[in-house]
Amino acid sequence: MKNVVKTLGVGIIISLIISCSSVKVTDFWKDANITKLKDQHIMVINKTSKNIVRTRFEKDLVSSLNNKGFNAVESLTMFPNIESEKKLNISEIDEIKNQILSKGIEAVIVTTLKEVEEFENVENIHSGYYINTSPSGIIYRGRYYRNFYRYYGTVYISSPTTTKITSSGKNYVLETVIYDLTKKENNQLLSVITTKIDNPETLGTTSKDFSKKIAKELSK
Repeated sequence: MKNVVKTLGVGIIISLIISCSSVKVTDFWKDANITKLKDQHIMVINKTSKNIVRTRFEKDLVSSLNNKGFNAVESLTMFPNIESEKKLNISEIDEIKNQILSKGIEAVIVTTLKEVEEFENVENIHSGYYINTSPSGIIYRGRYYRNFYRYYGTVYISSPTTTKITSSGKNYVLETVIYDLTKKENNQLLSVITTKIDNPETLGTTSKDFSKKIAKELSK
């Protein structure tokens, strides 16, 4: 029975480690009107020049949102030639907004990479050893050794502290902003979600995990 309990305990620990997410929501703000988002036609935009990343993140986020009852579509499907990272002037932005509205899109979800944080995990290493310089059989009388030599018979020799880099990696900070294009300009912002991705291993796993986090937050 003890072996069974031990095995179950190990299994639970392993499952927790495996299921531990590399994507964390670090900040979340939403407007009260965001509850109407499920009634709107949403377009998902991932602002990056890398089409592989953009395609994967948009498809996964659309899939996660639709599984939660939203009505979303990728920007690549509706506007395959759009340059998401290009800086636009006011007239160009208005033109794109009108194009989006003309296709029945009422809200947009835009995800942007805001910051890349490089990190190193450093371990401090202390080293030292003892040298026993006293004769064997030190005599102890009361609280004191017989003489100074015997009291300091063991000498500790230390070396300087050194450091060792045990691991390194990158954290990616993403910002996801939701706008209601049917509102006036000063009233369009519905939500801002900041996420941090700790040292992502694969695009597929990270994209799905990120998408599930965003869909979950917007469903609350």
